[in-house]
Amino acid sequence: MTTADAEPIESHTVHCERLLDHAAQMIAQGDRLQASEKIWGAAAHSLKAIAAARGWPYDYHPDGRVIARYLARQSGNREIANLFDIAEVAHRNFYKDQLSIQDLSEYLAEIRGALDLLNAAHLTLSPDLAPPTDSHYRRRHNLSVAGG
Repeated sequence: MTTADAEPIESHTVHCERLLDHAAQMIAQGDRLQASEKIWGAAAHSLKAIAAARGWPYDYHPDGRVIARYLARQSGNREIANLFDIAEVAHRNFYKDQLSIQDLSEYLAEIRGALDLLNAAHLTLSPDLAPPTDSHYRRRHNLSVAGG
């Protein structure tokens, strides 16, 4: 294992909380680009925390979308699927700078709400829930395409 493969020094959950706080600070300071990226990072780290807890791989950008949608289907809560979509719009804004501070403030509130739903779903779903069934996800991670 290389240092690049190692788990982060602090947990993904700690990173998520810190990034949410930083996003709020950046919004208060009017820094749209940094707020955008902090919103994205918080969502990504939250999904990575759940993937790690369940033993699911999350190594690539699209894995977050797959995991969020899978957990939304399993829990029956569509709002969880929106988590990744909102975060991805914020991530794109880092490069495009088209969202207002008001937009980002609303996105941050939506992300916080979606993270609460995501974490509640994670805790109520079976602990041995199989990894996502998305065939591209399974191929990327050398998982059985027929499984789960």
